[in-house]
Amino acid sequence: MVRNGPPDGGNLHLWAGALTFCLLFSLYSAAQEAVTDSDILRSLLTDIAAQNEDDQDPEQLLETLEDLAENPVQINRAGFEDVARITWLTEFQIKSLLDHVKRRGPILSYYEIASLYGFTPELAQTLTPFLSLERNPDTGTVATPGRAIRYGKNKLIAGVQRVLEDQEGYLRPDSAGNRYAGSPVKAYLRYSFSYADRAYFGITAEKDAGEAFFRKNNPYGFDFYSVHFQLNAKGWLKTLTAGDFRADFGQGLVLWSGLSYGKSAMVLNAMRYNSGLRKYASSGENRFMRGAGATFRLHPLDVSLFYSRKAIDATVTATDENGFATEVSSFPADGYHRTPNEAAKKHAAREQIAGANISVNRTEWHVGATAVHYDYDVTLVPNPYIYNCFAFTGKSHSNYSFDFRFRLGDANFYGEQALGQNGAWAMLYGVQMFIGEQLGANVLYRRYAKDYHALYGMALGENSQNSNEEGFYVGLNWNPGGRWWFSSYWDMFRFPWLRYRADAPTYGQDAMLQADFTPSRNTKMYLQARYKEKEENAAETVVSTVTSVNTASAKLVFSHQIIEGCGIGNHLEVKNYRKDHAASRGYFLAQDVYATVNILKRYPLRITLRYALFDTGDYNSRIYSFENDMLYAFSIPAFYEQGTRLYVLLKYALGKHFDLRLKYAATYYAAEKEIGSGLNLIRGDRHSEMKAQIVCKF
Repeated sequence: MVRNGPPDGGNLHLWAGALTFCLLFSLYSAAQEAVTDSDILRSLLTDIAAQNEDDQDPEQLLETLEDLAENPVQINRAGFEDVARITWLTEFQIKSLLDHVKRRGPILSYYEIASLYGFTPELAQTLTPFLSLERNPDTGTVATPGRAIRYGKNKLIAGVQRVLEDQEGYLRPDSAGNRYAGSPVKAYLRYSFSYADRAYFGITAEKDAGEAFFRKNNPYGFDFYSVHFQLNAKGWLKTLTAGDFRADFGQGLVLWSGLSYGKSAMVLNAMRYNSGLRKYASSGENRFMRGAGATFRLHPLDVSLFYSRKAIDATVTATDENGFATEVSSFPADGYHRTPNEAAKKHAAREQIAGANISVNRTEWHVGATAVHYDYDVTLVPNPYIYNCFAFTGKSHSNYSFDFRFRLGDANFYGEQALGQNGAWAMLYGVQMFIGEQLGANVLYRRYAKDYHALYGMALGENSQNSNEEGFYVGLNWNPGGRWWFSSYWDMFRFPWLRYRADAPTYGQDAMLQADFTPSRNTKMYLQARYKEKEENAAETVVSTVTSVNTASAKLVFSHQIIEGCGIGNHLEVKNYRKDHAASRGYFLAQDVYATVNILKRYPLRITLRYALFDTGDYNSRIYSFENDMLYAFSIPAFYEQGTRLYVLLKYALGKHFDLRLKYAATYYAAEKEIGSGLNLIRGDRHSEMKAQIVCKF
């Protein structure tokens, strides 16, 4: 293993500053259990990471969970929009909850929810952190600054993490003269204030490993800063947001900057609900708005107006005589600014977005119209590849859409029709239905023209962008009663035009079947099988041809709570990848153990351990697995080649005001002498990481 002397001064200063900061606020911190302990949510996060590696940030889901855990829905006095904050509930389940309260009176126990139409014991247990059965005094009908100060909740999170082995980017420049400008420490701070679901304010600051800190291209400290403010009211002003925010309307064909579940075991969630304008508190540096927006109640209309202006990263291909960018080939979304090349892309372009949405929202139906316009101070000219023939080119663009949702009996019909400034269309229509009390279905058809462009769209689809695609999706949920629950989907799609790594029109299909079994309150398991077939270019030949790529996988996930605060878990997964005559196979096996120890009968210490074995032929047969991590963070690494994985997570709670987490994780590769590539290269067979986090709550 290559060493290069002691850490540099920036590294030591950053660690010292972070630890000092943690100590100063330790007297005001508080403990909170991770809301991702549910097997349903763990499975969802893994599916999102595995199917949308480059498109979405699961931190958006954790942000939603955080809001719900801090300000749970008061189910006995909630309306439809209040319960719809729990975004993985279907409209039938929301209606079932509300109708039960209306007919039978207040819900007195969470066990009562498990017996309702459309619910299972596992789903009801998942809701317990996010529902309140009482009417709290801090959510009265009149919200005043005094009540907000008295009942508001403050939280401060500070964290650091780093890879323990030396990486090439910190040792010496590469052949192009690149070297990481900062230390190998990733650091972040996050402050948030919330008052019920009425008012939010927060600040997020982050620097990635390798980015400078208070020097070079970051003279003001962190590489990324974000501030948000949101006010929800009961009168004519429904929502006011300023700073960084999200805009989610319709089914995502025009605007959806938040998280979408995509294709997962939650098969009925293909239908979306407008969350409208919402604060943005994540550390992702691209898919958000920066400016201000408001939603007004003008009965029967809800009118949303918003404006955003922010600097964005861009790959510059031409400049003027003053050195300012005039032409770019892409807008990178990774947010890394570690090397001179990456730093040159930082904030190289300016983006302006103005938009509006008008909607009528009723419990049984909804109609809405959305318009958005984009302006850039540079001209986007994609790289001259043939599959980019219909890609967006220029400095401005507009989108318009009409969306609807209405209910007929036990069927919910929904859809969105969108139009681009260039005349290209996109459409998505579906129906969500319950066939009796045990079987639910979702059928969806989509068609996105090859020259349709929605720069902030994220509707359901196989492509990373909503263009050049036609597909038919069917999802089924079956609860035969008792302890079983079955979910499945089948998605058939085609791409009428060329795409990356496919020099011809192509076809494909994606199918999944999952069986959940809950033999007791303390024991849960699920078995999932998935098959995917997709065409792409064959091996290099004189004439490009496409061939079928097949991926099949099966996994079994088991968890059991032995006693209160102590349990075990297992994850077994096998995968097979085939392209032409080449095949790659792999397996992953993990054993989890967790236990809670009370120190002096007052201060609980939770210990979580995992030991895993994996062996895959190559990266094509990689396997993802969810890991417990820092609060409101996620870890879903991809495992490939042959090796072992170990991690230890310690969570220490001191009274109501202190929550400290430490995690050590190490992956050992049995047959590798080098790990990674380029500036991330580690000369050795081990990749290990240390994380530390403190949460202050007051």
